[in-house]
Amino acid sequence: MYTRYPLSGSARPSVIDLAFANPLLLPFVKGWDTSLPSTGSAHVPITILLDSPSQTLPPPLLTWDHTDWETLSPLVETFQVPSPLSCPSPKPLDEWLTTSLDRLTTLLKEHTPSSRPSHHSKPWWSRHLTILRREYHKVARMAPKQGTMAMRELANASRAGYLKAIKVARN
Repeated sequence: MYTRYPLSGSARPSVIDLAFANPLLLPFVKGWDTSLPSTGSAHVPITILLDSPSQTLPPPLLTWDHTDWETLSPLVETFQVPSPLSCPSPKPLDEWLTTSLDRLTTLLKEHTPSSRPSHHSKPWWSRHLTILRREYHKVARMAPKQGTMAMRELANASRAGYLKAIKVARN
């Protein structure tokens, strides 16, 4: 990426000229910096700081289909929300709402099983790899149907990028 500064005497603001952009990396962009020296003319390199994806597994999801509604329904019907203060300020009101919601959420979670990640799950796997895998397989299926050299090259490049991303994620 380069940024182009305005010509002397010009009233136009600076323009960022994108030479490379990947929307899948957007969640990992921590910031950017233009501290490197100019490359000549009116261009200055932009250093993009990326945050590494989290190595922890996401929390297990609740499986609402398996909720014990027979036991839970009477508890929810008798659930009592404490009465709020007569004229609360924002902080006590927020605490009252948070406490009530936490009590109700805890009650629901106690009677709803959670799905556990498979023992085959990889902690380094990310949504980005899932998207790359989907795109690779889509192109790999299209390449034999179209039979063009350009499509085969695209399938090979897609495969190489997908495998390289897996290798980087593992390390």
